[in-house]
Amino acid sequence: MEIACRQDVKQGPAYIRSNISGELKDYAIEIQKVDYNSGHKNKSMVIKVTDPELLELTGGIVQGMSGSPIIQDGKLAGAVTHVFVQDASRGYGILIENMMEH
Repeated sequence: MEIACRQDVKQGPAYIRSNISGELKDYAIEIQKVDYNSGHKNKSMVIKVTDPELLELTGGIVQGMSGSPIIQDGKLAGAVTHVFVQDASRGYGILIENMMEH
């Protein structure tokens, strides 16, 4: 899959790919914020789960979903890293460019 350059990742609709239901599926999310210069590289994006099926199944982001790919406009934008403790429907993601630096 083609990767998204940091400047290609933007606020708006995207998907996370997960097999949390037992089969590999794409679930709708919204990228709410992108911090291109964050000192916390593994918290470069704020994401919100909007997919009704995933929200019904898990309530949002759960343990084991870290590393799930974030796909936007058909490109690999990054991966899920953390869940917000106070709101499981929201969490952080890391940009794929930051991942490739390591």
